[in-house]
Amino acid sequence: MPVYEYECNTCGGRFELMQKFSDPAPTACQLCKAKGVRKLLSPTSFVLKGGGWYATDYPTADRKQSDSSESPSSSSEAKTEPKPATPCGSACPAGGCPSKG
Repeated sequence: MPVYEYECNTCGGRFELMQKFSDPAPTACQLCKAKGVRKLLSPTSFVLKGGGWYATDYPTADRKQSDSSESPSSSSEAKTEPKPATPCGSACPAGGCPSKG
């Protein structure tokens, strides 16, 4: 659940509440019990870690050029033949081998 920060209009004190988005806003200060509090906009602690974010998904022009020079061209790729399936011998019951469709 998100944590919301509130400030009292009377005493100026600040307090935090962990509440659902659908929960009603508090009407009284938790410090002095006076009526009238307002929700504050606070910086979040959201951090993007690991690969797959802006820093790694959108490379600089230099990195784009080095990546494109390292990739193999389609004409020089060697085509490989698929290997035939190896018979499973006695591992499968008679007529029940999944490799024989």
